[in-house]
Amino acid sequence: MGVYLEIAPEPYENYQAFISRCMPALRALNVYAHEDSDEVYRDMADGIWREYIMCNAVEVTVTMKRPVDRDSIYNDYWYNEWYTTEVHSAVLPTITYSTVEKARVDSGDEFKIAKSIKEKQMVFGWANVAKDKDGNFPIDWDGDVTLPEQLENAAYSFVLKHRTTGEMHEGEAKGDLVESVMFTKEKMDAMGIPHGIVPEGWWVGFHIPDSDVFAKVKSGEYGMWSVQGKGKRVPTGQ
Repeated sequence: MGVYLEIAPEPYENYQAFISRCMPALRALNVYAHEDSDEVYRDMADGIWREYIMCNAVEVTVTMKRPVDRDSIYNDYWYNEWYTTEVHSAVLPTITYSTVEKARVDSGDEFKIAKSIKEKQMVFGWANVAKDKDGNFPIDWDGDVTLPEQLENAAYSFVLKHRTTGEMHEGEAKGDLVESVMFTKEKMDAMGIPHGIVPEGWWVGFHIPDSDVFAKVKSGEYGMWSVQGKGKRVPTGQ
């Protein structure tokens, strides 16, 4: 006799809480006893989350692909079915999700708002950290790391092409960039900053003229930065 067990987000449970709850449950069920690793269970939990979102969302933003096959003899093209490769944001009756929830490191310390100036409605903090001050790579919720040179390119691209911040990756711009510094070892040497003091990361500051949004920053509801973008995942072998 088989047993059917449904694992799904609870009402108002966010991505972070669901993954934290789901991974130990999957491990307890001994689903993949032959490969008992955090990465396996994280991928499983993430897949369960995405399937639930796709089946129950009333509004969803996704990236989809449709592979194309070519017959080398007749040069005919065959188009396969579309499939979802990434869920960017979604709205459900009791859950609102965006990739901002996957952007913090395990410790949660690096991306927190470091300083806010009430009278000027400005906020400052680390947008992303490639290497911490001890030379370690912070691992995000997807088990990924970002190389310093890649983060440096992304930081410069943002300043050249965007320079604004939104609210939870949705809607119109809510703030303007007033400060951006990509700390690299070369720059720290030039500034006279000894290694081990400042991480290799991207420090930013924004002016938030919207009083309601700034109030959420002050209250701690919006307590960290999230960088939105696209990337190519490359195995590190570790």
